[in-house]
Amino acid sequence: MAIDLNDKPWYVAVIVGAVLGIALFVVLQMYVFKEMQAEIDKRTVTIDELQREIEKGLAAKADLPKLEEDIKNLELDLDRLRKILPTSRETPALIKRLKQLTERGRFRLTSFTPGDYIDQDFYQEWPIRVEVDGTYHELGLLFDRLSRFQRIINVDDLDIAPIAQGGEQYSIHANFVQKTFIYKEGPAQ
Repeated sequence: MAIDLNDKPWYVAVIVGAVLGIALFVVLQMYVFKEMQAEIDKRTVTIDELQREIEKGLAAKADLPKLEEDIKNLELDLDRLRKILPTSRETPALIKRLKQLTERGRFRLTSFTPGDYIDQDFYQEWPIRVEVDGTYHELGLLFDRLSRFQRIINVDDLDIAPIAQGGEQYSIHANFVQKTFIYKEGPAQ
């Protein structure tokens, strides 16, 4: 069925053309452009997410020098703290240090007996039984010097007894436990 618009007024042709155009637009919109619009929306969301990630990356890049400086400072702090609370026994260093301390004073180191670890939460106690002969004054100086040692050293179970035949050089015998501490970084060694 053909429509003849030749004998109709001009506005009928315009109306028919407009109706056909609108119908064509609606059909294309429903079946063709709808899928394209969904794909465009999905890609727009992806672009927005990528743009946010780029902004985060740029912000992290801007913070990188500060973070590197913070890491450097934290590593220096960790090294300093490891000297106070080391991660290993360091027996030779302790013996050498105690020997130096006793040689600086008038002492005779009669015994240095390391004990077994005592596990605590995040550290281990390491008791070392020490016996020295000397004077009261020198013993006080020894404890003062131990307190200035870089790592933590506590003195427990102090027992002081006079020496009957010590002569003038040694008047007391001191027996004590020197406790030092070891930080547990991972599984117990």
